[in-house]
Amino acid sequence: MTDQQATLPKKPSTGESILIVDDVSQNLRMLSVILSRAGHTVRTADSGAHALESVQLKPPDLILLDIMMPGMDGYAVCEQLKADEQTREIPILFISALDATEDKLKAFTVGGVDYITKPFQVREVMARVKTHMDLRREMAERIRAEQASQRQAERLQILHEIDQSILAAQSPGAIALAAIGRIRQLIPCQRAIALAITRTGQVETLAVESNGTINMDADTNIYRELFETRPMSMGLVQGCGDLENIPRRLTIQQALYAAGVCSYIAVPLFIHGNLVGSLNLEADRANVFTSDHVTIASEVAVLLAVAIRQAQLHEQTQQEKQKSDALLLNILPASVANDLKEKGKAAPQNFENVTIYFSDIVGFTNISTQYEPASLIDELNDIFTAFDNIMEKNQCERIKTIGDAYMAVCGMPEENENHARNIIQSAIENVAYIRKRNAQSEIKWEIRVGIHSGEVVGGVVGIKKYIYDIFGDAVNTAARMESHSEPMKINVSETTHQLVQDQFPFIERKVILVKGKGKMQMYFVDQKS
Repeated sequence: MTDQQATLPKKPSTGESILIVDDVSQNLRMLSVILSRAGHTVRTADSGAHALESVQLKPPDLILLDIMMPGMDGYAVCEQLKADEQTREIPILFISALDATEDKLKAFTVGGVDYITKPFQVREVMARVKTHMDLRREMAERIRAEQASQRQAERLQILHEIDQSILAAQSPGAIALAAIGRIRQLIPCQRAIALAITRTGQVETLAVESNGTINMDADTNIYRELFETRPMSMGLVQGCGDLENIPRRLTIQQALYAAGVCSYIAVPLFIHGNLVGSLNLEADRANVFTSDHVTIASEVAVLLAVAIRQAQLHEQTQQEKQKSDALLLNILPASVANDLKEKGKAAPQNFENVTIYFSDIVGFTNISTQYEPASLIDELNDIFTAFDNIMEKNQCERIKTIGDAYMAVCGMPEENENHARNIIQSAIENVAYIRKRNAQSEIKWEIRVGIHSGEVVGGVVGIKKYIYDIFGDAVNTAARMESHSEPMKINVSETTHQLVQDQFPFIERKVILVKGKGKMQMYFVDQKS
């Protein structure tokens, strides 16, 4: 154990379990100590077969998986777990000494969510584990919110079935207006008013109807005095048969009498034991209201209370739906998110003319050891948010980030004939942003950019945890362009160059031998012109 590990404070248990899979016992011990001290419950397996047995006995919340192991390697373990409906949602973080781009791409292709290179840094491991644990919790919270929203929708359906008049109404005000209209047909009153208590405690008018003989000009909040009486808070109907002949009037009673009211009743509106408003009937003669009138008003008040509750539930449902929609739009393109909401699925699509952008931060691993994880996350969030804004402005779409790597595309899901130009313009602006930021920031970042155009397949990966991703040889080529680029330069393939050679200045490079591709002609975008 290193000094860095020894100084890690012991944290309270998170209740979350992690399975570490590695055939090297020293790695198992080291990672176990690190993650146990972070509050996680840690289990270990020294082979792929033992890992699968452990997962079947008790699925962990996260798996740290080595690749090079005797027998079944990490790729095969991951593929088998992702093929099982019971285990496919467990996030798998590969941790391996393999550092080639194709190894990392294969890890993500078989279902990994992150990749840590050995020898690993303690703080990097902890930061990435924390990130994916947080994502797992956020997804669980989103699912719970959707379930709560569904329950609220079911409650709304029950309310619809209780009374068809509520089904036909569009708002509490519309129901209140219909209710007081019915009241005035059955009860001899000159003025009827439906009141509601807002969340801030203010009194607002839902609906009012009067024949003009009662002129109430006072602020509606004067009715608050009625709501503050003990009988009203207990659900009892309040009123007065003769305001002219009572020895002492409340403030509200004085206002009513001054407006021409001689008698009134106030029926409380209750929802789940909470006073939320009242239905008030006012007459310009004394002793107008009978017990039958009170009964009728109370029956209508029940319908009105249900209507208010319906509106509240609808508002809550809409808020939860907006939250769910916002979460979907954070991880999926808008058209794909709409397909999922409307059809319940989004079929994979082939896109023939797209341009792919890859960038990573030069020396990120070394720099990351010098700063706290929280500071690094803030830095990445700041940079990637700026990249997102630039991409969106240029009609491009971010696909994903992998650690310090950023991947975007133009030409999908919506076709765009300027896909190559838009991506290169975004790349130029990204580099310019980093330069400007470095002038004011303590950490001086540099990015390396690679761009290629071609054909890809795009689709949603996963059922419960949606991830929109793209696949194809063009993606691999774009990654090669990035790996053969240089700090603060934009490396473009011959294919992309041919599409935009008249739109941007380029610097032709020497032919480069690319692993798995052979000799390739590449170009730097001339950013000085």
